Amino acid sequence: MFLDIEADRYFCLSPAAEQSFARLIDGAPIVAENEAVLANLARHGPLTDGSHGVAIAPCLATVATRTDLPGLAIPPRPAQLMLAAGSLALAPLRLRLFGLAGVIRALQIRKARATSPEPHDRRLTTTAAAFAQLRYVATAHDRCLTRSIALASRLFAQGLTAELILGVQLRPFAAHAWVQAGDRLLNDRVDVVRDFTPILVV
Repeated sequence: MFLDIEADRYFCLSPAAEQSFARLIDGAPIVAENEAVLANLARHGPLTDGSHGVAIAPCLATVATRTDLPGLAIPPRPAQLMLAAGSLALAPLRLRLFGLAGVIRALQIRKARATSPEPHDRRLTTTAAAFAQLRYVATAHDRCLTRSIALASRLFAQGLTAELILGVQLRPFAAHAWVQAGDRLLNDRVDVVRDFTPILVV
């Protein structure tokens, strides 16, 4: 399963392309038939000609082992709720204006300026609590991407690092998005995200 960020779509390879791609990943000998398929993938699919020297590697994400669905011990202040609501309102607008690729690039730039928070940083909890309080503004199931983009953006704006993760599952196909800091989920539950394989980590 691949995610074409520029086109904002998921796609799978054909059986022949998948076999050739697997041989490339495994470092197995590439025969003429594989070369033709891989050349086609380089022209139209997820491969490049290798001139940039970037190795193909699987998407790696920290396995989430605990859930921090806040609003339990540290209620958010009104100002935090307003900032969260503003971020929620802007997220779908940014997706429409700049597309998924543009939003991800902006998040990567903002994240690069942030610093790693302490494991029990109060700002992580209170920010996530504000979004949890607003969970009925847009349901978590139908709007997981925009809600997660909004939360990640708000955390980065405070100089806090976290990970926006997009995951997929097959048979049946489904996609999901969530935010975590280390192994700590900030807007979802472990029993939900464990069914999804990460395909992108921002």
